[in-house]
Amino acid sequence: PRASRNEAGIAAFMKKFAEDRGLWVKVDEYNNVIIKKPGSKGCEDLPPVMLQGHLDIVPEKNQDTVHDWEHDGLKLMIEGDHLTADGTTLGCDDGYALSYMLAVLNRNDLRHPPLECVMTSMEEIGLIGAANMDCSDITARRMIGMDAGGEGGFLASSAGGNYVFVKVPFKYTEAKGTGLSIRIRGLEGGHSGGMIHMEKGNSNKLLGRILYNISKECDFNIANITGGFKGNAIPRESDCVIMLRSGSAERATEIIRETEKEIARELAFSDKGFKVLVDTASAEKMLDHEATRKIVHLSHVLPNGMMMKSMAIEGLTNASLNVGVVTMEDGFVKYEVTVRSAEDSLVRSIADVVYDIAVTAGAECEITGGYPAFSFDPDSRLRKTVMEVYKEYSGKDGVIRAVHGGTEAGVFRQKLPGLDIVGLGPTAGGAHTPDEWVDLNSFRRAFELLIKVLDRLCDEK
Repeated sequence: PRASRNEAGIAAFMKKFAEDRGLWVKVDEYNNVIIKKPGSKGCEDLPPVMLQGHLDIVPEKNQDTVHDWEHDGLKLMIEGDHLTADGTTLGCDDGYALSYMLAVLNRNDLRHPPLECVMTSMEEIGLIGAANMDCSDITARRMIGMDAGGEGGFLASSAGGNYVFVKVPFKYTEAKGTGLSIRIRGLEGGHSGGMIHMEKGNSNKLLGRILYNISKECDFNIANITGGFKGNAIPRESDCVIMLRSGSAERATEIIRETEKEIARELAFSDKGFKVLVDTASAEKMLDHEATRKIVHLSHVLPNGMMMKSMAIEGLTNASLNVGVVTMEDGFVKYEVTVRSAEDSLVRSIADVVYDIAVTAGAECEITGGYPAFSFDPDSRLRKTVMEVYKEYSGKDGVIRAVHGGTEAGVFRQKLPGLDIVGLGPTAGGAHTPDEWVDLNSFRRAFELLIKVLDRLCDEK
């Protein structure tokens, strides 16, 4: 069992595995594991290579599946050419990396440079293990990352990010006027990194647009406003209750419907299910007028979506931000904004833009969290070698891939300056769901590619 934060068992397994084979091993307080193996005969003095993956998996299961993630192992099944699990996530993300490393460490018939196998914890909940890892024992400056699936595709870049929290203080007053409930529904949402370029509707921003349009003609106070559930997901649903001055509810409803039609036309090809539900509502208390004004303004003007395309890698979003969550808590309306870019400088710049907009509007703002980018290196020697070996092995051209989300590659690049990185892996799907699978034929071919790459690296000085 190896769900995030429950890696002690798998870390102990790895430690014993290494000790039983006389290999150097270290396990830290975060259950990160490093295992070192000397180079094969004649390759002992070559520059070492780092193989890297993470120990933890996402613990998802079907509602009718009985499974104790603290104690139960997975029930594996083979269906045709696919390996899957019975009612739970398979953990191929990132179990394939662990199995590849164990196989290389276990075998003595392979030709390879000195190996430093690095296995991190809590990757799935924020790259926590890697971020807190002492890398002073790692001497390699070449890294093959194995958390980058898709046979024939080789990871060359991933995004860094920051979290920006905007807070608007409010006071409650006695509710007056006519209440309207406004609810955004029918949006598809999606991952705020991998799908941000698809121009999916953001329910928090669309609600802000509606409230702004109403404010042009009608005076109101917000009684309640919420939207979204996770900062890294494009929000699908947002709710608001407003208290209008007497006599303006009819006009406000007309404005809502007019705006709904405009948005529906704009989202016809990305979110055809979009709709706005409007009902009468009541409330005992409402936010003060100054707070309402700031919330309407910020909901309307906070930037959102793709900011820049990459000119280095076709199809890659280079910079974006997502107004992912709006909550009311402890006397504040709080916005959680996720900023991403393949360049750390752009992450900082865009976060500063959000900060400036917020404080100019009279709100409080904090830039926090953050993880570094794995920026594209057009001159990566390691990636060139891997792609050459793949072409010789498969007869096909490899594809340079990049993801608009965070990976541990960025963390290790920051901790180990000059680290040359490439990512590889087999074809798999359904990660983080009980439908997760890996193609066993692809799994075998990707491992054979890794072995051939390690052999080729013995010829490079």
